[in-house]
Amino acid sequence: ILLLVVAYATASWYFSGIIIASPTTSLEAAQAKTGDPIAYGLPEPEEITIGSGDITLAGWYFDNPLDGNCGVMFMHGFTGTRYEALYWAPLFWERGCDILAYDHRGHGDSTPAFHTYGFHEKNDALAALKWFEGRSGLDESQIGVGGVSYGAGTALQLAPMIPDVAFILADSSYSSMKDIVGVRAAARLGAFGKLLLPGALRAAELRADFDAAAVSPENAIAQARMPILLIHSRTDEFTPAAHSEAIYTNSDHSRTVLHVNEWGSGHASDITTDFEAYRQLFNDFMAQYVPDFGLPLG
Repeated sequence: ILLLVVAYATASWYFSGIIIASPTTSLEAAQAKTGDPIAYGLPEPEEITIGSGDITLAGWYFDNPLDGNCGVMFMHGFTGTRYEALYWAPLFWERGCDILAYDHRGHGDSTPAFHTYGFHEKNDALAALKWFEGRSGLDESQIGVGGVSYGAGTALQLAPMIPDVAFILADSSYSSMKDIVGVRAAARLGAFGKLLLPGALRAAELRADFDAAAVSPENAIAQARMPILLIHSRTDEFTPAAHSEAIYTNSDHSRTVLHVNEWGSGHASDITTDFEAYRQLFNDFMAQYVPDFGLPLG
């Protein structure tokens, strides 16, 4: 029995490292994959840093010369970097919006730290948003927040803290930490993953000082007060579309829109599978719920 307990504890500790300390993409590798901002119609960005407690976030600030009196803060996915924001940037840039993109804690050039799936990251995002307001001179109501995957989950958990923000775009979010870690554990380890999950989550909590049960975009959206656009690929095998469907079920349907697209995309890839169709979904949402955001298109 003692040997079994030791083996379970050791396996839980090891798997917790995969959850909260997975290797992340370097900025050099991200640049090689994604390309530079100029390829997306953007100028060279201002390199910026933002303080969040004992964490320093590294990122980019794009000052739009069109001056649409709007801004968008966009957050990248798990193990990614600020470069991911470039895929979405043209949606906002053409409206005359300034753009803020930064590396999550434990990612890119930001301070090394454990990954807590939005528990601590939402406070980083709040600090970044306040920095954005000060730098741009915009009010919270003139700023939208977007995110993909891990960034989408963080954006939704941030929502109750920023009631006046213009909108949230959440692409391929997970419904809760327990649910997404359970999906990934089953994919890696089969039935043993389900058995190991409670121990791994507990070890992760102890190591990273957070409450895994509190990480729930599905619960957070019930407290949201802004228009929200949820997008997910039906063929996403990493984070099944059922996660966004569960989030939508718990939302205020009078200001929340869900698109589960049948475009054959993998995880968080609808934006690159069919950019024009994605752009149309976004612009239709904005026309209905935030019609005065930024400059008129065209």
